[in-house]
Amino acid sequence: MIHRVSPSLAVLALLLFTSPGMAQAPTHAACSDEAHRHFDFWEGRWVVRSANGPLTGHNTLSVILGECVLREHYTTPSGYEGQSLNVYDASRGVWHQTWTDNKGLLLLLEGGYEGDAMVMKGETNGPDGAKTLNRITWSRLDTTGNRVRRHWEVSSDAGETWSTSFDGHYQRQRSGTDWDVLIRGGTVVNGTGEAGFAADVAVRGDRIVRVSRTTLDASRAARVIDAAGKIVSPGFVDIHTHLDPLLRLPGGESHVRQGVTTALGGPDGSAPWPLDTYQEEAQALGLGLNVGFLVGHNTVRREIMGLADRGPTPAELRRMEEMVAQGMDDGAWGISTGLKYLPGAFAELDEVVALSRVAGDRGGLYTSHLREEGLGLLDAVSEALEIGRRAEIPVVLTHHKVVGQPMWGSSATTLAMVDSARNAGTDVMIDQYPYTASYSGITILVPAWAMAGGTDSLLARADHPLLGDSVLAGIEYNIINDRGGNDLRRVQFGLVTWDRSLEGLTLYDWAVRDGLEPTPANGARLVIEAVRRGGASGIYHAMNERDVEAIMAHPQTMIASDGRLVAPGDGHPHPRWYGTFPRVLARYTRERGVLTLEQAIRKMTAMPAARIGLRERGQIRAGWYADLVVFDPETVTDRATFQEPHQYPEGIDWVLVNGQIGVDNGEYQDLRAGTVLKRGRN
Repeated sequence: MIHRVSPSLAVLALLLFTSPGMAQAPTHAACSDEAHRHFDFWEGRWVVRSANGPLTGHNTLSVILGECVLREHYTTPSGYEGQSLNVYDASRGVWHQTWTDNKGLLLLLEGGYEGDAMVMKGETNGPDGAKTLNRITWSRLDTTGNRVRRHWEVSSDAGETWSTSFDGHYQRQRSGTDWDVLIRGGTVVNGTGEAGFAADVAVRGDRIVRVSRTTLDASRAARVIDAAGKIVSPGFVDIHTHLDPLLRLPGGESHVRQGVTTALGGPDGSAPWPLDTYQEEAQALGLGLNVGFLVGHNTVRREIMGLADRGPTPAELRRMEEMVAQGMDDGAWGISTGLKYLPGAFAELDEVVALSRVAGDRGGLYTSHLREEGLGLLDAVSEALEIGRRAEIPVVLTHHKVVGQPMWGSSATTLAMVDSARNAGTDVMIDQYPYTASYSGITILVPAWAMAGGTDSLLARADHPLLGDSVLAGIEYNIINDRGGNDLRRVQFGLVTWDRSLEGLTLYDWAVRDGLEPTPANGARLVIEAVRRGGASGIYHAMNERDVEAIMAHPQTMIASDGRLVAPGDGHPHPRWYGTFPRVLARYTRERGVLTLEQAIRKMTAMPAARIGLRERGQIRAGWYADLVVFDPETVTDRATFQEPHQYPEGIDWVLVNGQIGVDNGEYQDLRAGTVLKRGRN
């Protein structure tokens, strides 16, 4: 309802004033009554023209926040954009308006109805300190309510004389419907952790425009979704996603079918580079879900230092800091490390702190695949907490787990460490996937020192008469005490390009097939053989259910898949790639009661959205983006298993991404309604 007056009115501050009669009104309309009157006056889409007819802009006004607030969005052909919130104060019987625009203007106005006209007033201070009074009067031009005059007057002499700044009219745009989608009759669980409530949700464009506890008129919607007996939730936000195949699988079907509408890529230290180029390519393809990215520490270190097993020189550190800064300026949401992987395993604490500080100074977060998740877990958690403390950056202990039988039960200690660090001022949180098996390359079983220089150097050491036994001993140790779970049956092959018959089988199966005794020592030899043939990925069944549940129940834990975008037939993936979010809703919420439904949804939506720093996503609120999931709480479940992983979940009936229906009554729609989300822009 407000245009920028002129460049000379760049506002430094604004003081409110109101007429004494208005402020002292003895009785005031209830919020609902006044809101109805006001929104009948305003809600809708408008074309704005000046008094002599030329088009000046377009305005959209929407009801939000329980029908007591009006949100306005105004644009002009020249690129000007502004928005305001209009809030009714029932205690005083006045409306407040706060207006901001893309040129730095701030206006605060206050007023109300004088007869049938709406009058808003405010005082602006210019750069030279001169005060200007603003008086804006809105009045109907006909009885239909479809044409409204706006007369903006200004005074620089304390109201003695007034001049017209703008005089024009608004023409309401009428269409066949008011809403593109209406979700009726469902139970809204809005992401905040509050109890679910019966409500209708209306969507227009890419935004939620109404969340109404009273039934909305279905005739006003182009499409109606019957959500009776269903849960209406914010779209799930996956804070740890391997988006490597994004340019090949831009629709992201394996994630969207789970209810994921936003995914953060670049975890575990590996991310696209250069980031801006990659993001442009992804956006040009069209995306099935919203995506964002982190800067990968391993990517940066490899670019500058290769696989060198040493600390950086001062010049190398400066170059790495510059890369992190560039990635952050290109829209990254933070920095990730994979200190278990190369070359991150060669980085010392000071290096990681220095690079994390660059990301933190730009508003980013730090997410870490810890240096160790087995016998060295406690030291690795301490290191991550120290990085957060020294770099002054929010921390996420990503895919937090306890690996290897000797450490089972240690989640009690790591969670206590998180609580203690938070009490001491370190902002640390956790994410987790709901499985007792992890997924990684087969070289996760190889000690880091043996991997220095890469695969060729590893094989040279394995063949060396003096070093070979030490390499095998290190692998055997990890099979017994770490990811191997002290049983070759616990190491299951995922992708094996050189022998697809091994996919889904185990190290035990391979040993028996080749006539070897299935011992840890022979398992170590087969690991080297797998590397020699081109490598493989593996699923490592080395975690305990009690630790999984304890970590999940912690109040600072978010749900994340650690999954890779996948299509049916792509190798033998971890089932988390298809089933993470439905599995939490089924196994850990409905069946085992580890979480309430409200807790589970909050851990999948509002918590990760806030942790990343996303604006207006992760909750069901009028005015926020229409990323939504409608699912059946009685039937939702994961179907992907470790034996048959290529199976989509059940019970996820509708998924909306930016207001577009990506899953329609259980059927995936390749609409590409997603976008690249960038820090500082989204």
